[in-house]
Amino acid sequence: MNPRKQELQSPVGSEEQLRLFVDGIKDYAMFMLDPEGRILTWNQGAERIKGYKLEEIRGRHFSIFYSPEDIERQEPQRELKIAALEGRFEADGWRLRKDGSRFWANVVLTALRDPSGQLRGFGKVTRDLTERKWAADATFEKLFRASPHPTSIATFQDGRFVQVNEAFCRLTRYRAQELIGRTSIEMQLWTRPQERIRLVSTLKSGKPMVAEEGGMRTKSGAERTVLLSASGIEIGGESCIFATFQDITESRRLEAAVRELSTPVLQAQDRLLIVPLIGPVDAARASQLRDQLLDAIRRRRAKAVVIDLTGVPKVDARIADGLVRTVEAARLLGASVILAGISHGMAQALIDISVGFGTITTTVDLQSGIEAANRLFGQETTRGLLQRHSGPAHVRQH
Repeated sequence: MNPRKQELQSPVGSEEQLRLFVDGIKDYAMFMLDPEGRILTWNQGAERIKGYKLEEIRGRHFSIFYSPEDIERQEPQRELKIAALEGRFEADGWRLRKDGSRFWANVVLTALRDPSGQLRGFGKVTRDLTERKWAADATFEKLFRASPHPTSIATFQDGRFVQVNEAFCRLTRYRAQELIGRTSIEMQLWTRPQERIRLVSTLKSGKPMVAEEGGMRTKSGAERTVLLSASGIEIGGESCIFATFQDITESRRLEAAVRELSTPVLQAQDRLLIVPLIGPVDAARASQLRDQLLDAIRRRRAKAVVIDLTGVPKVDARIADGLVRTVEAARLLGASVILAGISHGMAQALIDISVGFGTITTTVDLQSGIEAANRLFGQETTRGLLQRHSGPAHVRQH
């Protein structure tokens, strides 16, 4: 007999045919659940889409595919209940793979009943619609992928990433699969989460955000300084945030290094520091001076500091106030500060902010400042000797 004819005359059982057919489908996850939602069967499509093998997933509850927030609001139980009452449930939403990554899924849940109407379980079909859902115009998509700037698209409503380009992955050190479907807050990408709130607030007001400086945290925990620009767009019928980032970490570090070199804190002798300021002093540099000086006072246990202002061309009242605050902060750490090289303009600026000159030591030049510092050391030494000699005598008088 012709083998082909024999094959047609001896068909495999219909149930077996259906099983083979379902098992061979790779574009759809198709599996059965018992009445409580535990997984009974598993096809190749389910393995491909969700990442589990049959032996890993059989007997486990299907809620394993749902996010913690969906489980908290009992979404899996709700879907089973609707399917049992109405015979069918269908919805789109985020689902989880074995590796924790998320995908946008279309799910259909069908109640399976025997001839008597008894519920025997559920049939579930899941499709991965991530690319289709968030597909953009082909030209836009090409530019998005090829952009050298880190770029992301996230839903406006809950802030979940729907697309990220390779540059964004390089910046954050995450794979795209780890980010899609997750929020930036959930991934702890913002060093200051309030920046995300400000971003949403700005876009809701109808204004774009342009080159706003902020901080991002990478997968390793390293912090990066970025300029963020963002605007609202619509993709797949949903409002989204289109954001680009410029990593300026290294340039900010270089600027800080340049500022540090331009404001050196030198140790002239034991416990004496000298700060020769050269060039304009703005608010940022005044703040830098204060931070560097206080750190040096702590590390070197300095008792006197001479700030040489000879090379500063101009100081206004605001900068003078900053210098006075630096003097006061140094005093709190136990160090006296002498302002050397005071010009007429500097003197006027100090007068304008009503500084009492009895509280600040000033000299005409650096040499005079060092001499004044040494006199302070001499007074301190004399006081120490007097205390050592008078102390025991004072005790003896009692």
